[in-house]
Amino acid sequence: MTDPADLTHAVLLKVAEFIRKLPSDQLADLAEGSAKLELVPRGGRPAPGSRTPAKPAVPAQRVRADLAAIGDPGAARQYLLDLKLTVPQYRALAKELGIAVASNAVKETTLRALVQWTVGRRGDSDAIGRPAHG
Repeated sequence: MTDPADLTHAVLLKVAEFIRKLPSDQLADLAEGSAKLELVPRGGRPAPGSRTPAKPAVPAQRVRADLAAIGDPGAARQYLLDLKLTVPQYRALAKELGIAVASNAVKETTLRALVQWTVGRRGDSDAIGRPAHG
């Protein structure tokens, strides 16, 4: 089978069968873009650590400044989502900002940490420093 159309058809059938068997949570992750399908070369996966680590698509200091200017956790979360980074890129961004997240943290956990440590903590300190009314 060397005809590109025939090859494409055969591959799509295999991919469809694979996807059909996925649990709904993994299928949802694929649909939202927080997971991806990956082609593993015939020889297998590259050795651990041989891949180049993910780099955020935007400078971390710019993100820090933007989040500080936003100030609202909901708007900060939307800002991060609008960056349309991959999960490894969100984790790399957190690392560059000095925010600890697990190396296997899912998108939602990573976003929550980014918002909490850039916007939420400032809100907490503002509330603590504010005089009580009464």
